[in-house]
Amino acid sequence: MRRTSLELYNTGMAVTIDTGDAIELHPKNKKPIGVRHAYLALGKTYNLPIVHQGPVLSNFEIEGDQLILSFSSTGSGLTGAKSKKPLNSFALAGKNRVWYWADAKIQGDQIILRSNQVSKPVAARYAWAMNPSQRNLLYNIEGFPASPFRTDDWPLYDPEGDLVEVTKPVKPKGYVAKDWIRPTLKN
Repeated sequence: MRRTSLELYNTGMAVTIDTGDAIELHPKNKKPIGVRHAYLALGKTYNLPIVHQGPVLSNFEIEGDQLILSFSSTGSGLTGAKSKKPLNSFALAGKNRVWYWADAKIQGDQIILRSNQVSKPVAARYAWAMNPSQRNLLYNIEGFPASPFRTDDWPLYDPEGDLVEVTKPVKPKGYVAKDWIRPTLKN
């Protein structure tokens, strides 16, 4: 969907990765979703000069043991949902295609990634999971989240590999869904 929204004329995508709940995946709080769609329409369709989406990966480069991600649509700058905590939603892989969580540092409109387990990184992924609700996600200061992405084009599955059954989390008796911690929209 992200690629389509970037490549097809007159399309857009409101990112809602930070809505819902770790167990009850369908979001009860619809307000962030509606507000993001409204900003997307105002900025992209009606050309109002407002930040209307989250950070969008524009380029990446490799320098030694680090992979540097560059972003557009950063608004007033990049931040995490939990601004005092480290970003922990990026993974790095070397040419062996084995993924490890990366240390991520915001530097201007870029994210610098490193991992002690990957001495020569070749690819990065962001929020690449079925449900990244326990992760500190990337936002612009205006409060819009980045969409999950990857820099590689490796196959996402091995047709010869074992089948993996994905199951929905079991909701304990008396469970109460809770909303995500996310920055407030600041436009």
